[in-house]
Amino acid sequence: MIDLSTLLDPLAWPRWLARDAERRKVVGPEVIAQVEQAVRDFPAAAFAGGLLPAPLPVEHAEKLPRGEHRETTEGAKVRHRVVAVPGEVRGWSLGRGVVISMAQATVRPVYVPVARGDSAALRPDGTVVRALISGWEPYPAPVEVELDDRTVPLEDYLRRVLGEHRR
Repeated sequence: MIDLSTLLDPLAWPRWLARDAERRKVVGPEVIAQVEQAVRDFPAAAFAGGLLPAPLPVEHAEKLPRGEHRETTEGAKVRHRVVAVPGEVRGWSLGRGVVISMAQATVRPVYVPVARGDSAALRPDGTVVRALISGWEPYPAPVEVELDDRTVPLEDYLRRVLGEHRR
């Protein structure tokens, strides 16, 4: 399964999608067509380069025994354990919030709250979360990918990912 740390956190998705929507307003339709074509071409290029898809995870919460309940410094009560299972969607998590499914579309996680109130859950890696991935849904491919100090066009980012895999 994919490394969940390569995804944007649940609170970052709305901001990130809003920034991408603004970028889409200033680029022409030919740029958007190039981006969509790059996403459609990626699965074939990935297979040719030996980069195989993985099942994208779906999570659910299991209650912890009362003796294992604890409270975080932020005041959340950890009462659940996150269990990730392979989902039906297979794809490539390329980092920076870019996930491409085998259906030749970009997908994003659908988050649901762990439970009502101040409950949280503990992932196996030790991170505390208030939302779980319940599924994956298509969304428009990003025009640009945000790197640490700059943005690069999606096509360039995909070429870079494939190039790094071949090394």
